[in-house]
Amino acid sequence: MITAAVTMVRDEADIIETTVRHMLTQVDVVIVADNRSVDGTREILDGLPVHILDDPERGYYQSEKMTRLAHLARLEYGAEWVVPFDADEWWYSPHGRIGDVLEDITAWPIVTAELYDHVATGVDAIELSPVHSMGWRRREPSGLPKVACRAAADLVIEQGNHGARYDAHAPRTPGLVVRHFPYRSPEQFARKAINGAEAYAATDLPDDVGRHWREYGRIAAENGEEALHDVFRRWFWVAEPSDDLIFDPVP
Repeated sequence: MITAAVTMVRDEADIIETTVRHMLTQVDVVIVADNRSVDGTREILDGLPVHILDDPERGYYQSEKMTRLAHLARLEYGAEWVVPFDADEWWYSPHGRIGDVLEDITAWPIVTAELYDHVATGVDAIELSPVHSMGWRRREPSGLPKVACRAAADLVIEQGNHGARYDAHAPRTPGLVVRHFPYRSPEQFARKAINGAEAYAATDLPDDVGRHWREYGRIAAENGEEALHDVFRRWFWVAEPSDDLIFDPVP
């Protein structure tokens, strides 16, 4: 059975190699759509054994783009399961390789993965990859799990990779886990926020879709990029880990 992982990325040079190399140990095929990266992400991807597509579209139509990648995985590689992932996500299962875990699932077309957010702290070890330096995470999982899904002609990946739609099916959880490293440094957060705001501004999606990215864009436009560094330090970084965090590095 073929399992494929699909992702769309933009300017993730600090983490993309670690994430993709790990995903290559978990599935059979990795397909990456590079969305106009300028920070070296594309050059890193060129050195990895992955299928790369150029995505010149400025608008953040994630659902449509990820759905197309899922169908490409099915039609070109014969994938039976698809794992939609982001560059800042480390997928694994305590039961073994993700592809093997999914192969054993016969009853469900969609399965959910618990997502745990890691937090940048003032005591993080200095490493090349944030995946290995950011060992502190939230004790409780996020309320927005991720999904893996069977490849099918009627499959639609939803915005954010938090769900998938078929004609009529319900998700189940087989023990998949995602460690999430969304905000890693002031500079990375500012770049991600500005890119996100620009991408949503280039769509015709409702204003409430991507609301926080649009707000970060407004902050940057009115106060400069340094204001986003302040947002990172105020909301997404802690000097000392608090009681709601647990030291639990990726396995």
